[in-house]
Amino acid sequence: MTFKQKITSRQAKVLAAIVKEYTGNPTPIGSKTLEDVYSFGFSSATIRNEMKALEKAGYITHPHTSAGRIPTDEGYRYFISELMKHVELTRKEQVRLQQEVKKLQKQHYELGRTLTRLLADNSKSAVFTLLPEATSVSGFSNIVDSDIPQENLKQVAYFFDNLDRDCKALVKKEITDVQTFIGDKSPIPLSRNVSMIVSQVILPDGQKGLVGIVGSKRMKYAKNISLLEYVSKLLSGGLGAYLIIF
Repeated sequence: MTFKQKITSRQAKVLAAIVKEYTGNPTPIGSKTLEDVYSFGFSSATIRNEMKALEKAGYITHPHTSAGRIPTDEGYRYFISELMKHVELTRKEQVRLQQEVKKLQKQHYELGRTLTRLLADNSKSAVFTLLPEATSVSGFSNIVDSDIPQENLKQVAYFFDNLDRDCKALVKKEITDVQTFIGDKSPIPLSRNVSMIVSQVILPDGQKGLVGIVGSKRMKYAKNISLLEYVSKLLSGGLGAYLIIF
């Protein structure tokens, strides 16, 4: 992915901190908060200057008259592509996933339904699977209580209701790895307030499927991407399917 403007190492630290803080608490982030929480090694005046530069570059913005800043869609994309560190799943999480996937190897007919429940529980988001045998959705209640506006939740619900049809747009993209779509950049018209992470896996007979995670733009990207990567590897080792988490 090519970005319209590269940023300095200092600006990268500030942007990463703003995304992290805003993900944890959906309120505009001010320079005072960053100065109190992070040991950047440069002054509060420098933090303010770097925030101005990031806003000029289009990576953060300030809502209304607030002095604080929030990430833009471009800021989220830069964070995921350039700044986000890979998150390793805990041993407990890995063991649980391994155990559940081994069970599914003996119960292919329940693969989609069980996977969506498993991933929805771990990601705290909405999840869908699109497999040759069946389509399944789980975890919509996880995002009802999120900061996604009501009208956007209706769009997500409509997408789930028409999953087989709408997922053709994802299939056409020939996704072969975990991919993240933020806001209105999604190949499926969901909402500018919603992000989607999608992955592919391959079943033992060579057939393919999709698995995805759908949720607020404030979702924990590193954790959810790691979940999809790990489960996709497990499935491809003896099952195979596309996983999508929202």
